[in-house]
This record gives sequence, C-alpha cells and structure tokens, in this order.
Amino acid sequence: MAARIKFIIPGDVVPWARAGGGKTTAKFTPRKQRDYMGMIRAEAHEQMRAFSGPLPGPLQLKVVAVYLWPKSTTKARLAAIDGAWKTTKPDSDNITKIVKDALNTIAYVDDAQVSFSSCWKILGPKAGLIVEVISLEGIPAPAIAL
Repeated sequence: MAARIKFIIPGDVVPWARAGGGKTTAKFTPRKQRDYMGMIRAEAHEQMRAFSGPLPGPLQLKVVAVYLWPKSTTKARLAAIDGAWKTTKPDSDNITKIVKDALNTIAYVDDAQVSFSSCWKILGPKAGLIVEVISLEGIPAPAIAL
C-alpha cells in the first residue's frame, strides 16, 4: 500500500499571496497567510508521526477547498444533494501553492517531488481545506506520445 497522509483544516481557506512590502521596504509574508501555513504545518507534523521522515520519491498532492455558499443562494439550491464549483477568486494555483510551501520539509523533502497535483474549488455547507499527499513510488508514470 502506498504511503499517504490526509487531513482537514476547518474554516476559511487562505490562498497564497505575494509578499507585502515594496521597492523601499523589506518584503514580508502577510500574517493571515503565515498563520494559515502554520495550521497546515502543525496538522502535517501530526500526520507524519506514522513515518520515519518526509515521504520519498514522486508524490501526488490532492487539495479540495470548500467555500461557503453565497448568502444569495436559494433554499431550494441549498437543499439539493449536489454541490457546485466555485469559479471566482482565489485561483486554484494560489491555494495549491500555500499548501505545497507549508508541507515543504515535513511531508516531503522538497515540493519538486510533487509530480501530480489537483485542486478542486467547491461550494458547501462548511468551509475548509482537505489535503492529501500520496506516494507514487512504484507506480509507473504515464507514457504520452506527443
């Protein structure tokens, strides 16, 4: 069985943002982003207790960002079984980036090990982030002819 970790960060999803500052001031990571990365890192540390160190080899990163339904959503729509895709900001790559950076040196030695990643942005009744890291070691890469 492939090595894998999975965890949930409840609450509003915080995407990666450019470092603050400017040409004349020092760059800094916004506090909200730094705190969110800390939450991801803490949960990853907890999940990695089952392993002797960071996962080796190629990895898959799955991220699901769940946002609350807009207040304007009708009761009939909320009662429907299915969810909905979130097509507004933030960009999915900024959600993935904050997760990849936070997991660096904890779940893997370097985020360059992530060979396959996916990020879903969906609407739901509770906001949160689901993160899963799966080892691809022993799984052959797809052969693609261009």
